[in-house]
Amino acid sequence: MPGKQRPLHEKGFYEAYAGFARNVRTWFIAYGIGAPVLFVSNQELWKQIAGSGEGRTIAYLFLAGVAVQIAAAMIYKTAMWYLYVSELDRHRAKGWRYRLSDLVSESYLLEMGFDVATLVLFGVATFKVLQLLA
Repeated sequence: MPGKQRPLHEKGFYEAYAGFARNVRTWFIAYGIGAPVLFVSNQELWKQIAGSGEGRTIAYLFLAGVAVQIAAAMIYKTAMWYLYVSELDRHRAKGWRYRLSDLVSESYLLEMGFDVATLVLFGVATFKVLQLLA
């Protein structure tokens, strides 16, 4: 419930949730950028990936996973902005942007969808790399 005032007893749970969510997003971005950098910096591994015909697909899968996380961050950043502005000017809380932002901020399934999509994209990319190494 990022956009609404929470009772005192909920704040402890939200803070823990926010910390875990931040950590997951950080790990996704780090893995999505770090793994390809590792592949490119290791000449033998890079030759194997590039020569397999799967290099482009693997790169696109990692890039797509990072793009999903960046898109999610931008969507939530925008939603939080509209919720914040509506707290300052209650007149704005009647508009469609506020209602949409409130819906986004309350939708755990949307957030989980972004994370599952990222996990699947990175998982497929990683599996393809591991298949090449086996």
